[in-house]
Amino acid sequence: MNASSQWLDLDQVEARLCIVTAQQLGMGLDEVQPESRMIEDLNCDSLEMIELIMETEDEFGITIPETPKTPVGKLIFTRQPFRIRDLAEFAFLNQGTGAPVRAGWRKKPIGIVPPPESGFTQLGGRFDTTDFDTSCLHEKLDDASEFPMFRRVIDGMVCIQIPGDTFTLGNDAAGAHDDERPCHRATLSPFLIDIEPVSVTAFCRFLNSVDMQEHDIAMMIALSPNDDRETDLQFQRCEQNWKPRPGTAMQPVVLISWYAADAYSRWANGTDCKNRNGAAKNHGRSYLPTEAQWEYAAAGSFDDQEHLYAGIHQRGKTYESDGLPIPVVHQEYGRSRFGLRHMSGTVWHWCRDWFSPDFYSSGAATQLDPVAEVETGTRSERGGSWVGPIELCRPSYRRGRNPDARGRCLGFRCVGDVPT
Repeated sequence: MNASSQWLDLDQVEARLCIVTAQQLGMGLDEVQPESRMIEDLNCDSLEMIELIMETEDEFGITIPETPKTPVGKLIFTRQPFRIRDLAEFAFLNQGTGAPVRAGWRKKPIGIVPPPESGFTQLGGRFDTTDFDTSCLHEKLDDASEFPMFRRVIDGMVCIQIPGDTFTLGNDAAGAHDDERPCHRATLSPFLIDIEPVSVTAFCRFLNSVDMQEHDIAMMIALSPNDDRETDLQFQRCEQNWKPRPGTAMQPVVLISWYAADAYSRWANGTDCKNRNGAAKNHGRSYLPTEAQWEYAAAGSFDDQEHLYAGIHQRGKTYESDGLPIPVVHQEYGRSRFGLRHMSGTVWHWCRDWFSPDFYSSGAATQLDPVAEVETGTRSERGGSWVGPIELCRPSYRRGRNPDARGRCLGFRCVGDVPT
């Protein structure tokens, strides 16, 4: 970025862009707001729009392509009406792409290829519930992918629609563990699942957008005073806002409990999770993936083991100064046949189910949309991580963890209902 390399929150980008717009259009700052419409309210014609885009590139040190290449970029630039906050959203997501090199009067030199558009789509800042309609939770993306793609309005996450199917769960191969047996058939209804793990940026947006008391924070994200992992926390509270620590904004969020992941999943799907942390233990629907949904969606992610982010940790290595060696969420590691990233390796993912070693041999495992509902004291986790051996990354590998646990290799993603 032009002013500094610090990651800016979405509200900071919006505020700075309002100033840039007011200066560029010769208007008073009180006349330019994030919700201002470029054409209808600001009378911005084509030439002024081009100049404003160039000023935005210079201000934030980013590249805004003439024709956005990613589905989310196309979605943002085709919104009608187009507002200041839409341009700010694109600028926010493309932090770090670098400003284009220009010669002469703002003309791109022939032969200079502009930096690629960022693939990051998750939003920071705070979610404004004003006039929010939960029936419009997802925006359809215009993309040529095999499976329909949507963008969740609340946090900017791209979701992929997984078709309903009857398939084989489990693993009877030599070397498989007893809790992976037996192989059995199960049927799933269609569902949405996040294309990547929830990022630190999006998790801070959740914390800034919900009403949580100190005891809620303690239950979900706070470490005990004597926990030596304090230096590994990826976010911090600055006055009244939660912000990512330097270098962590686009990493998968870790060190959060199952209750935190569950509360986020409800919030991201338009369910009010205020003061619901205790109730979430036993009541109401969770939007974390079931083990069956996870295993089906992860198909193919273990096939290309050269592109699994696993086994990175070296014995005795500490990370106080460098930060945790976790890749960003939109890097192509552990990709499944549905196009989901980080399904194998990178971070373990909390699942909705209570973990039971013998669940796969029970009748409940073959029901429609199976889920282990009998409380066992531990919640399921799937996917393997950057810490452990690659063998733990196979989609059928099962294990459980205390829902209060926090791990430096443990994150989550959400599922959702298919839009009608």
